[in-house]
Amino acid sequence: MENFLTVVEVARCLGLSIPETERALRKSGLHSSFVAGVQRYHRDELLHWLEIHFGSLTVDRLRTVDYSNASTAGLDPSQTYASALLESNVHSCVPARTRSSLLRTLASMACRTELTWDEPLLYDQLCEREEASSTALPNGVAFPHPRDIRKLYVEGDILLLARTASPIPFGAPGGRLTGLFFLLMFTSPSVHLHVLARLNRIVRSEEVVRSLEEAEDDSAMMRTVRKAEEAIVAAGKDAVRRQ
Repeated sequence: MENFLTVVEVARCLGLSIPETERALRKSGLHSSFVAGVQRYHRDELLHWLEIHFGSLTVDRLRTVDYSNASTAGLDPSQTYASALLESNVHSCVPARTRSSLLRTLASMACRTELTWDEPLLYDQLCEREEASSTALPNGVAFPHPRDIRKLYVEGDILLLARTASPIPFGAPGGRLTGLFFLLMFTSPSVHLHVLARLNRIVRSEEVVRSLEEAEDDSAMMRTVRKAEEAIVAAGKDAVRRQ
């Protein structure tokens, strides 16, 4: 994905038609520039705007963003990509009590995967993203990730799930405490949006969130995510067969 995106490229990110995308962009307040005579939008500003609005997207719109970005990234949306990445990367009892300590712990965990190595820089990037606007949802789940992944050396996709020993303040709407944290580190913006949309679809279920909060250990949390993603994939296959 280039630094500046045309309306057509934005439409692919959003999974919308050109007229729908143009209407959404007019309402967004995003600034555009003309590059070589073509109207373009800054990639980072677009991604930030979309991330902020993920929580308010309808179920159908989330599914569209999920599938559209998977296709753009060359991934099969009928596969459980998020669950596969989470294998061996679930941590059910993180002792962090503050946002700062939680982000430091996540940076350390990410570096232990040996897919990235600059822990101080990763921590700074996670802090910058949260300072721009919290990634926490009202339901006790947050999606921290680097503000600019391009400033980090990352050898492969990283997805972690951490649960604090008790929920902590993380900037969620209404002052709600947060106890479940999915760390996303993807060099491809399309993969990032696909996984972020897929995870948002998973945690829309109150039953799934409650199961993650009450799970006995790492394995139980992993089973909950896998089962939820498998149900989403199965529902998608059924919808295709009915068409």
